[in-house]
Amino acid sequence: MKNQSVLTTGMETAEVRASSSIPIAAGESEFTSFDMRDLLEVRALDVMQPDAAIIGGISETMRVGHLASIHQLELAPHCWGSAFSFMAGLHVAFASPAATIIEFSLGGNPMMYDLVKEHITVTNGVIEAPTAPGLGLTPNWDFIQEFKQKN
Repeated sequence: MKNQSVLTTGMETAEVRASSSIPIAAGESEFTSFDMRDLLEVRALDVMQPDAAIIGGISETMRVGHLASIHQLELAPHCWGSAFSFMAGLHVAFASPAATIIEFSLGGNPMMYDLVKEHITVTNGVIEAPTAPGLGLTPNWDFIQEFKQKN
């Protein structure tokens, strides 16, 4: 059974897409690749934006990348939140031929900048492909302990 809220939102988004020449990006709040497929079925989007932290991890995000590729749509992983969710989306972006752009927050998010020891850098609008094992991040245990004590 299809998720009724996804269908309703998808149909509303499809109406916006049909009445505009501006590409519509969506999907950052969807929970599965099936939800994303439902958005595709009603022609609700031009750019698929799965969030690896919400949709079920790297594997499910890659499934959305495959959907984007076979439907000739763009993939732009939604990468807000922590450094770990950002790097998961970044890995998918580098692995998917449909990926064209990735979001990067310059805001003061401690979960992005203080949670890990590595510094994610953008140079002239470009992020280099990850080369370290796994997500390529080392938890900053001092920050985690401090965060736990405050909360």
